[in-house]
Amino acid sequence: MPSLLNYAILTDPTSLSASQPGAPSVGTVYVIVSNTHQSEVRWDFIDVEIPVGSGPADLTGNPTAISASIEKDYKVNREPEPTFDWDGTLGRFRAHDPSGGRLTLPEEESLVLRLENIPVSDMAGLVRLKIYERSGGGDSNIPIRRANFITTLGLVKQAPKIPRNFRPEKNSLVDVDASQNVVLAWEGPDNLDYWIRDPQGNEVLVQAAAPGPQVTQQPYTWSPPSAPRRGTTYTLIAGTTTAAQQYQGYFLTTTVHALVPEFDSGTRTPWVEQAPGRSRVTFSATGVEIHSGTGGLGTVLAERVDAERVNARTVHGSNSSDGWIDFPTTGIEIHQGGSKQLGALSAEKVDVDRVNTRSVHGSNPRDGWIDFPQAGVVVHKEGNQDRGTVWADKADLNGVQTAWVQGPSDSDGWIEFPPSGLNVFHGQGKAWGTVWADRADLNGVTTHWAEGPDGKKSRIAFTETGVKITDPEKKRGTVVAGETNVRSVVTPWVSGPQAGAGWISFPNEGVDVHRDGEVSFGRIRYASYKESQTVNERPVHRRLPPYEWPPQSGT
Repeated sequence: MPSLLNYAILTDPTSLSASQPGAPSVGTVYVIVSNTHQSEVRWDFIDVEIPVGSGPADLTGNPTAISASIEKDYKVNREPEPTFDWDGTLGRFRAHDPSGGRLTLPEEESLVLRLENIPVSDMAGLVRLKIYERSGGGDSNIPIRRANFITTLGLVKQAPKIPRNFRPEKNSLVDVDASQNVVLAWEGPDNLDYWIRDPQGNEVLVQAAAPGPQVTQQPYTWSPPSAPRRGTTYTLIAGTTTAAQQYQGYFLTTTVHALVPEFDSGTRTPWVEQAPGRSRVTFSATGVEIHSGTGGLGTVLAERVDAERVNARTVHGSNSSDGWIDFPTTGIEIHQGGSKQLGALSAEKVDVDRVNTRSVHGSNPRDGWIDFPQAGVVVHKEGNQDRGTVWADKADLNGVQTAWVQGPSDSDGWIEFPPSGLNVFHGQGKAWGTVWADRADLNGVTTHWAEGPDGKKSRIAFTETGVKITDPEKKRGTVVAGETNVRSVVTPWVSGPQAGAGWISFPNEGVDVHRDGEVSFGRIRYASYKESQTVNERPVHRRLPPYEWPPQSGT
């Protein structure tokens, strides 16, 4: 005899999927209980028995994990609400009155027995559920009997017929620098061919379909020949292949990334930011801006920078104590030790139009240095304030102010500049030296004597009484002149310039005039001057006043 109540079964999802390794399947079963009679049906319990195990006909291997509940949209006066839960003794889910009474399902009403969170077993197949009902009434008003009405319902567990779970097997982030490669994995039936397509559209057959009618689920893996160097999307294609044509019916995609991406054609982005410090490189219309994590301008660290131009307020060494260069509007300032103190410029060569500096030093601390006071240039030696030496092939100066000038060797002569004029010395002492010149144009010469050059050692000596002329043998010498302008002459004799000329001697008695180089007396032929008052116009001389020279005629 059929059950008094009518039963229907629904599942969610519509077709339950059998669980797969690593991919458990969970579903829900709804048992709809309805009264199709025109009269009420009285019932004591309704049991739902599900097959438990791991076989194709088993729904689950863990019935205690299932959540059971009952839902109805009618009310019966003075009847408690039914419950629906697992009965471990019977091995069934039972709907009943918790107080043990009898319940009523009014005519043309229904209720739903819900089994949720069912861990579906892992083998595909048909599952039969048995419904045990103890009831009475209905259109024939059948009395309740001890025997149960039994109804069998069925549902299907299906194994996946298409590929699924296309993914990187471990990590979608590949460290190419560590020689890692990606492993792509998926599951699917073995009756399909599988291809993988790369971003360039190249396809490679990675698994051919297994022969025979039996279909089983299989795990599959594949790795590209080389690891992707940037974000790369792979497409899994499943289908069948005949002798005449290839049919591709299923497509899955997955994307993997390189830990450090590399791009062949470039990257367009407004900025790149470092994590977690948030330092940022911003690409503006004029170039690149480097910012620190606080938003201010940041630092570029590089072994070498090759640029046509660098705009910077300062340039620092790599350490905080290193020197740095400042760029004021007037030019460049070099500082030392991370402070404002001016530093040193070291270079093999400096080519500049002008150098403004207080001093110039040699490369070592004890080297000479040049000071630039307002009066000119001061050269110092040995790193101190002592005056130093200027060495040059040629010096072109408007004037030289110095205490003395010496030749390049210590034994050379030297010139001293006292307030009265020049002193020329030889050697290292103060022995008088010699002045050699082609011509000397002087207002006056003060000397003990004057001597001719080598081979002509006649000498003029300047004694307290006058001038003494001697020949190279130290005997009295001769003065040869076109004209002699003297106040007086003291001499034992005076002779004409030519050989055999007359001469005058000066004995104690007066003056003797001689002729022809002899001692015999000569004559006076003419006087240089004459007295205008004499009658016979005899040439005479008269004594001239002292210091009157030349004598004047007629006085």
